[in-house]
Amino acid sequence: MTDALTLGHSVLTKRGFSRIYLTDELSLDQLDALLAQPGEPLKSHHKRHVRRVEAYLIKESLLGWGLGMIRHTFQRSRYRRAWTASHYLRDHGIGAPRPVAFVEKRFAGIIAGNLLVSEFLENYRNVEDFLYALIQRGAGRDTIMSFLLDLAAAVNQLPEVNAYHADLSGKNIFTRDGKHFVFIDLDAVELNRSYDDALRLKNHVQLYDSFCDLLNDTMLVPFLERMLPPHLDPRVWMPKVRKAQRHRRSRTEARGK
Repeated sequence: MTDALTLGHSVLTKRGFSRIYLTDELSLDQLDALLAQPGEPLKSHHKRHVRRVEAYLIKESLLGWGLGMIRHTFQRSRYRRAWTASHYLRDHGIGAPRPVAFVEKRFAGIIAGNLLVSEFLENYRNVEDFLYALIQRGAGRDTIMSFLLDLAAAVNQLPEVNAYHADLSGKNIFTRDGKHFVFIDLDAVELNRSYDDALRLKNHVQLYDSFCDLLNDTMLVPFLERMLPPHLDPRVWMPKVRKAQRHRRSRTEARGK
C-alpha cells in the first residue's frame, strides 16, 4: 500500500525507526550531508529550531520526552500538515515553498520528533514589508490597489480548493514582485475544510490587522470586498471585521505588557 504522505511526489525510505519522505531533488546521502550542517539559525524556541542551510530551510521539532512525544504520536496528522499542505497547494497552482524532505523520527511506535526541509525563499519578503516598501518609495494609489487586488486573488484560491489557513496574517504571505504570492507557516493549513462565515471572518481580521496601520478603509474595504462571496454584504461585514480586529489588537497588546 502506498503511504499517504508520499502524495505521488516522494519516496518513502525507512532508516532504523525513522521514516524519511524524499522528493527527487535530494538523495538520502545528500539529505544526510545537508542536515549535518549547522547552517544559519533563523528562529529557535523550546518547541522548534529553524535554520537555513544553503538553498534550504530546515524546521526541526524539539519534543523532549513525555507529553510532546505523546501529542505528536496521537495527533500525527496535525504535525504532518506543512508537508502535505505544501504538496497539495502546489498541485493546485497555489504558491507554497517547494517541499524537499520530511523526516519522522520514531522509537518503538512513538514519534520522537520530525523535520521538514523546503526551499528557502530567496529575495522574498512578507506582504506587510512589501507594502511598507511601496509606500516608502512613494507608490501611488493605483499601484497599491493593484497589489492588494492581486493579493486578494491569491487568497481566494484557498477556499476554492478547501484549504483553510488558520494564521493568514501578512507575515505568512510572501512575495517577490507584488503580483505572485507564496503562503508559508503551512502547519496552520487544514485541508478539506469547507469555509464558513466564521472562518472567513477570522482570515479577514488577520489581513485587516496586518494592513490597517498603513492604509485606510478606502483601500482596505475594496480589498476585503474582493474576497467576499455574494451572500455577504460589505456594509454589514466591515463593522464585524473592525470590531473583531480591535479585540484582536487589544489582546495582543495585553499579552505584550
